[in-house]
Amino acid sequence: MPSYTNFRDKSYNPHFLFSFIIIVENFILQQLRLLTKIYSRKKEAFFRLKQEIQQAISDLDVTITSIIYDDSGFINLRLEGEEEVVASNYLSTLFGKSYRLDELDEGEIIKGYICSSGKVGFGLFVDIGIKEPYATDALIPLFNLRDQLMEGLTVSTSKIINLYGLVDNFPIEITIEKVSIGLKQIEAKLSVDQVALFNRWLDENLEKLYIIGAFEEEIEEALYKTRHRQDVIEIVQLGWMEYALTCKFNTTAKGLIPELGKRLESVRLEIFQPAEIKRYMKERLKKE
Repeated sequence: MPSYTNFRDKSYNPHFLFSFIIIVENFILQQLRLLTKIYSRKKEAFFRLKQEIQQAISDLDVTITSIIYDDSGFINLRLEGEEEVVASNYLSTLFGKSYRLDELDEGEIIKGYICSSGKVGFGLFVDIGIKEPYATDALIPLFNLRDQLMEGLTVSTSKIINLYGLVDNFPIEITIEKVSIGLKQIEAKLSVDQVALFNRWLDENLEKLYIIGAFEEEIEEALYKTRHRQDVIEIVQLGWMEYALTCKFNTTAKGLIPELGKRLESVRLEIFQPAEIKRYMKERLKKE
């Protein structure tokens, strides 16, 4: 198998060590690295997420002594107080928590963000926030993508990415299959729930428009101002700033892009077309 470790720049700052407890002057500081990523309009998004975090633990006896986002866009915070462990666990439930590589177990189900999409042919990388003791992304090998999304058909990574809209920062849930600390490698597959979600979308046979890097009220406003709200059945939240618009029958996701793209700044728009996926798989099946 090709080497896939350290494909991206894996440099890290020791200031962003996570998931450990520091003993300082007879009290404990709980440091936490959340699996919610800021990658668009960073200052605005950070301020908003900071407010959400503060509100979530406002009733607990705990103080946030430090909150920052690192070079990867993940939130790092330090908690102090009588209920810091409770607060840490609650925030982990709401926003996810990153692990150390040596804490990750096979069979673990974890959410992450697609990264370096389309830059290699042997699979798809997922950033699950691991920076310690080595910065390591999870790899979903091509054979897993084929088995889970293409019924085992011989399809390239780039084609699967194109068909399913699996671009950078798309939030995705995976199941860990192999962990090698020495080789600094993680191998994974899509989780059962993630595959079920894609299959449900295929069965619905309605196109979807992914909006990556926006808030729901901004999407709603853009839809109303462009008079496309009636063309969308529902807005599905995939992650903190990631959504999928379900189009009405006979409405194409591609047709929404020109006008919505003008209203939504600094966002990524991608399409999911069930009919195209089915058509391609049918043609491919004939050739095999």
